[in-house]
Amino acid sequence: MLLVHFLLWVLSGVKKTVLRLLWKLWSGQTAVLPCRVRPPPSSTVIVEWRREGVPLSTHRHHQQPNGSLLVGPLTNSDSGWFLCLATRERERDHRYIYLSVSEGSSLLIPTSLPRDGPFPRFSIDRSSSSLLETRAGQTVRLPCTIVPPSALQSVSVQWTKDGRTLTDSRFTQKSDGTLIVGGLRSDDSGVYTCTASSLQQLEQRQLQLRVQADLKITRAPNNIQVSEGSRALLPCVVSGDNINIGWSRNGVPVRPDGRNILMSSDGSLILNKVKSSDEGTYTCNAYTGIYSVSATAEVRVIKDTHKGVDVPPDCVDQPELANCELIVYARLCSNSYYSSFCCASCTRHSQNHDRFGRLG
Repeated sequence: MLLVHFLLWVLSGVKKTVLRLLWKLWSGQTAVLPCRVRPPPSSTVIVEWRREGVPLSTHRHHQQPNGSLLVGPLTNSDSGWFLCLATRERERDHRYIYLSVSEGSSLLIPTSLPRDGPFPRFSIDRSSSSLLETRAGQTVRLPCTIVPPSALQSVSVQWTKDGRTLTDSRFTQKSDGTLIVGGLRSDDSGVYTCTASSLQQLEQRQLQLRVQADLKITRAPNNIQVSEGSRALLPCVVSGDNINIGWSRNGVPVRPDGRNILMSSDGSLILNKVKSSDEGTYTCNAYTGIYSVSATAEVRVIKDTHKGVDVPPDCVDQPELANCELIVYARLCSNSYYSSFCCASCTRHSQNHDRFGRLG
């Protein structure tokens, strides 16, 4: 990763632990405090120096192009801890150097780090799963638990998604580092990185979030009755991501054979040359991940005893919307509204009427 590479190389030979150097110099001399940065300082790689935690601003301190600090002429007041801090976006590393300036031969050796350190070491709890799956519209909590909890006071926690800063108001970071995302959308899917850092340490944990679009059947099958030998169409159009659709009849999976049983690209089921054995309860099952939806319809097969009656495949009755026997008996097939629910019955009645009329 770029971050790890940067941390290992940002300061020549420096790892993620505090490096302490001790310099003994005499007053009046000029000192160069080394802090080589790779990649070198630029508009994106920032190097700054501090003394006893305070940024340097005097005319006797000059930062060099490679990050090192030129100090001089030295005075006794220059003795103390110097900190070289290198940052790039959310990455950070540093080096401590203790400078002792003396007029004699004595050398004061510090016994501890400056007052801005050290801080307790910490880690990020990784016991929970790094993969979270949820559905659009819900709220999710992305944990970033600092261990031990006492270290949280000196640790800064920041979140990014796919390497980018989070700016949407739907993202809320709690004081314990947890990120809460509300009103989830499909485009919230991605890799979320929790970056926890102190002056001495930087840790990261990545969580992958998968947001499934709302799974919904937008066009469900209806109860139908069809004539034997004709075609039946059972629609099942589903919205969502990475959807799998399967059909069953009376609880037994229906296997398309490419001839009499077909499934269209949108998931609808087509039955060609319907037989009486095709009658039953058909269920469309749609699922994605751990979520699923289903819809059921009844198919009734009518044995056609009227020879010579030609009913188009798409012409079917919809008994849940109208009593087709009553529509035919009441001679309402001429009404476009009623005939639209009883296409097969009205067509058979019309053709039989014409055939018997001609015979008479």
